[in-house]
Amino acid sequence: MQQSDFPFGDPTPELSPTAKRILDAGVRVLDREGFAGLTFEKIARESGENGALIRYHFGSKAGLIRALVDAVLFSQARGLIQTLAPLKPGKERREALLRRRRKVAVDMTTYMRMYEVTPNALRDPELRPKLRDLMRWYRELDTWVYGSEHPDEKERAALAPLAVLMAAVINGIALQVQADPELDVQPAFDLWEQFVTQYLERLQEG
Repeated sequence: MQQSDFPFGDPTPELSPTAKRILDAGVRVLDREGFAGLTFEKIARESGENGALIRYHFGSKAGLIRALVDAVLFSQARGLIQTLAPLKPGKERREALLRRRRKVAVDMTTYMRMYEVTPNALRDPELRPKLRDLMRWYRELDTWVYGSEHPDEKERAALAPLAVLMAAVINGIALQVQADPELDVQPAFDLWEQFVTQYLERLQEG
């Protein structure tokens, strides 16, 4: 899997510099005021662009919000591919993935954005599929990292529960860090890494 094989597409591949600037402004409003603060007027003021120009690029407030949700949800996913794709399959990729997720799980800003966006995406029938696609993408990524170079259906089925647990562990740790920034999560990650290693060893043994 290379970056060009991103299963659900890069959410901002064709945006003009102006459109990207508008989305960056929307992220700043999100960080400062939460999802409820994402009004057309505030984003226009933050970006320094007029409403007509924003409508030209995104069509409506709903279109702007959908593009913003894409940018927030998939930013970490793009970064993971950029980090992992050049590495050797196997141990090198697995260790890099765990390092990256340890770092992301304690990134207060990134996860606060996710927690602002996620409940609203779940309630919105147009945004919910984007969240579904992101979760599917992360599970596919784990299968790619933890499996062989060309996993067959049996191997993919065996790795699927591990991928589900990985998402639960990372998101659960991140939530605890948001509530208690002084929490030492290193022992939890060490324990999870031991579990993953043992699970993969058992799969190789058949």
